[in-house]
Amino acid sequence: MMDKEERKITQKKIFFGAAIQGSQKRDERAKRHQFIINSIKKKGFSVVTEHTTGKTYEESIAKLQQAIGPLPPPGIERRIFVRNAMINAVEGDITAAIFEVSVPSLGTGIELAHAYLRPRMNLPKIPVLALYEKDFWPNKLSTMIQGISTANIPQFSLMEYSEERDLESTISSFLCTLQKPSEL
Repeated sequence: MMDKEERKITQKKIFFGAAIQGSQKRDERAKRHQFIINSIKKKGFSVVTEHTTGKTYEESIAKLQQAIGPLPPPGIERRIFVRNAMINAVEGDITAAIFEVSVPSLGTGIELAHAYLRPRMNLPKIPVLALYEKDFWPNKLSTMIQGISTANIPQFSLMEYSEERDLESTISSFLCTLQKPSEL
C-alpha cells in the first residue's frame, strides 16, 4: 500500500491556466475555475496550482505561494519570479494542460503557447485543451487561439461550452484520453 507521499509523486499532474487580472468579476470566474479544477480532481488528477480560484487578490497570492513557495516582495522581482515559476510548471513534468480562455489574457496566452510548443523546446508533447464559454466575452475569442489548427498542432483541442454540465463532460472526455493515473 502506498503512503501519502508516494501517491502524490505517482499522481498525474495537469497544468491549469486562466485569466485572473483582467476579469471584471474575479469571484465569478474564480468559481468557474474551481469547478474546472474540481472536475479534474474527480478524475484522479492533481492540479499544479489553484491560484486562479482566489476570489480576491490576497487569496490568489496565498494560493500561489502555497503552490510555488514564498514570493519576493511586490514589484518587478515578484513578477519575474511568478512568470518563471509558471513557465517552469507548464514546461515541467505534467501530463496535460487545460486553459479556460473566455477572458482575454496575455499571460494565459503565453502559458498556452508554451504548452503546445513544448516539442519545439525538445520537451515531450502533451495534450492541450482550451475551454471557451460561448458568448461570454463581447468581442468573442481571440483569433490567435481560434487560429490554432489541429492540422499543425494535433495535440490541441478548443472546446466551446454553454453550461457547467457541458464543461464537466468535455473535461471528463479529455482526461479519459490520457493514460489513467495510478489507482489511489
